Amino acid sequence: MGKNTRGEFHLTPVYFMRSLFFLRLLDFFFPLHCGICGREDFFSLKIGLCKRCANATRTFEPAYRCNICSSPLSNSSDVCGFCDSRNVFFTRVFSLRDRNDLLGELLNKLKSNNEYPVSIFLSLGIRRTLRELKTLNMDACILLPSYSNGKIFNSDLRPFSPSSRLYEETRRILKIPLIDPLMKTSSERQAGKSFSERFFHAYSAWEIKPNWKDRCPSKILLLDDVFTTGASVNEACRILKKNGTKSVYVLTYLRVSD
Repeated sequence: MGKNTRGEFHLTPVYFMRSLFFLRLLDFFFPLHCGICGREDFFSLKIGLCKRCANATRTFEPAYRCNICSSPLSNSSDVCGFCDSRNVFFTRVFSLRDRNDLLGELLNKLKSNNEYPVSIFLSLGIRRTLRELKTLNMDACILLPSYSNGKIFNSDLRPFSPSSRLYEETRRILKIPLIDPLMKTSSERQAGKSFSERFFHAYSAWEIKPNWKDRCPSKILLLDDVFTTGASVNEACRILKKNGTKSVYVLTYLRVSD
């Protein structure tokens, strides 16, 4: 993976092909077992979860969704109360699945253990979503940066991090550069905070990097692991729009639907 003078990351073809060959070699000598129960069947070999556990992850598909954040609605209203009553800076949110306890456990496994089989299952359906996004002609994508052990880092630089497969597919299908305009200045985590506390904390947790001030691309795709209250991505989108971006679309593995 290289970085050019504009701060854009590129996965070189040689690096990508070597990584792909290495993964295929691992699949041959070490067949994938279910990322939840450890069983091996046809499904685990293909998607990283056995058929029984894959069925257990299914969630109820609502008849109506918000046109902006995709949260379930009880009627055919265009937008939910959240998007209608607050300053919402993202253009639209795309999530591959609604979160349930088992899917939450899968995401935690990916975040804590970097488990490759889990990333395969969580990413099912991403190609269909990205083909829909392709018609929007995005200029660039970003991964929401994290704060860990006293320093800022971007999850795209770690193999099998929560958003790495999202970026891998985004790069392949949308063919847009990965840029790095944001930094997180707070070491506090959103987890464990109340709904309102998340928004208050997010407001002071992000900054634009000096070399990106007033220079952000017009149309950005923001990649993250889960959409919970929307506080973090909303604040990131506010800062991007303040610095030149016109529209920000968000893509996540999961969204919290209750």
